[in-house]
Amino acid sequence: MQKIYHSEIEVDGCSLSLMQLEAAASGASRIRHAPGSLDIVAAARRAVEETMAQGLPAYGVTTSVGAFKDCRVDDDMVHDFNKRLLRAHHFAIGTPLKEEDVRAAIVLRINSSLTGQAGIHPKMLKAMQDLLDCDVIPEVRPIGSLGCADIGLMGQIGAVLVGEGFAYYHGERLPADEALAKAGLSVYQPQSKEGLALVSSNATSVARSALLLSRIFRLFYLSIAVLGLSNAGFSASRQPWLAASHAEDGLTRPMADFLLTAFARDAWQEPNRVHDPLSYRCAIQVYGAALESLIHAGDVTRETMNNSDDNPVVLNGSLITSGRSLPQRLTLSLQSLQLNISHISRNMLNRIIAMGRRELTGLSRNLTPHDGAVLAFGPPVKQAVDLFASIVDESSPASLVNVTVADGMEDEETFLPLITRKLERQIDLWGKLIAHEAFVARQACHLRGLDDALGGLAGEIFKRLEAELPPIDDDRLYSSDFIMAEQLLVDDNWIDGLAAAYPFDIWEKGRA
Repeated sequence: MQKIYHSEIEVDGCSLSLMQLEAAASGASRIRHAPGSLDIVAAARRAVEETMAQGLPAYGVTTSVGAFKDCRVDDDMVHDFNKRLLRAHHFAIGTPLKEEDVRAAIVLRINSSLTGQAGIHPKMLKAMQDLLDCDVIPEVRPIGSLGCADIGLMGQIGAVLVGEGFAYYHGERLPADEALAKAGLSVYQPQSKEGLALVSSNATSVARSALLLSRIFRLFYLSIAVLGLSNAGFSASRQPWLAASHAEDGLTRPMADFLLTAFARDAWQEPNRVHDPLSYRCAIQVYGAALESLIHAGDVTRETMNNSDDNPVVLNGSLITSGRSLPQRLTLSLQSLQLNISHISRNMLNRIIAMGRRELTGLSRNLTPHDGAVLAFGPPVKQAVDLFASIVDESSPASLVNVTVADGMEDEETFLPLITRKLERQIDLWGKLIAHEAFVARQACHLRGLDDALGGLAGEIFKRLEAELPPIDDDRLYSSDFIMAEQLLVDDNWIDGLAAAYPFDIWEKGRA
């Protein structure tokens, strides 16, 4: 039984976007092949069949894999070999990935196959498409790849196609053969190279990277809005923004232009102090560098999504060996982004601490309404420090770990799956820190009497919190406040609405 979709996305192997992948992963949009793309797939398939007919050695096609690369696979063993290949690579463990991650992985494996370089049969493309259309989503676990083809994870997707392993049918976990039967689908019989094409791909890690990146783009925008609220609460000078708008320093200049525009209707008094702490004065440099890293990661991710990482690969009608299974550029771009998120987080923590110091703000210590009687943000600052330390801990590089396996044949890896797990934890913590800063900044703005003075992007944060969270007038159970602040602010639809109301062109293009 096929699902009902709200829209369709055309995939052609070269133009899939981050936002399209997100829509397909959510189950809201159906993918369809671009006209003529199946002809390209069929032509590539003929190259595989010609290699077999000529008896030429080809990794994973006429030979086995890994340490057994020199063992020949005879023609009468093809179906059995490809099934055993899927079974042998069904070993990932851990809490299953979200269904949206698995949908995205299948979409990417279909998309990269449309390049005509995977060498699979068009029938296998249809079998993968049927999983999506009928909402049969393989159960895939995250731990089982070194980041040079997600063999242990992709094996769990491939196993479902042949009726083995487990899958979710309309959300119900079932043995794969039962899920296929309930959906009215047949078990697929893998042909030569197709077992390898299913397991020897980074589709799960690339998919998770892309979906996490979409979240990061939103959190980055939200953190900018909260930066404005902090500036209002601290009564910080806008002069550093003006200075940055005249600097040639990467993307710092467009960042400055956006801040000057988005917060133009947020009225707060210029300070009497000579200048502000560096966490305010230099924030735009921190955010400008992070924006540059974020946009670069988006560019690399889109390129990776629209490339074949197969080995061997079909090029110009020939099946040749390839090293494309190493996602080096994507891995390094994500690790750079993790460092930038850590720098933003440090910048945020320093602002949180600064807002509690009355010698800097002119407000009461720890933003208390009654000095000495109400502790206010004195004790909770330790939560912000814990969040920051945890965010930094997740940014430690993993790609330089080196282990040699498969009789010395596999001695390079990126650990991209590990990095996506670290990145997912990091951005969850980052969202909590953003909410923490927003809650503190709202209290500072309240003490300054800015309730009706914030009419720009900073005011949107203030109003969002004001509707549900009263300002602090006495000590209370603060955990509920911070949890509610995160629920209110870290909301995809609401952030998208903010971005539509206060457009930031370079950011919008970067996340497309």
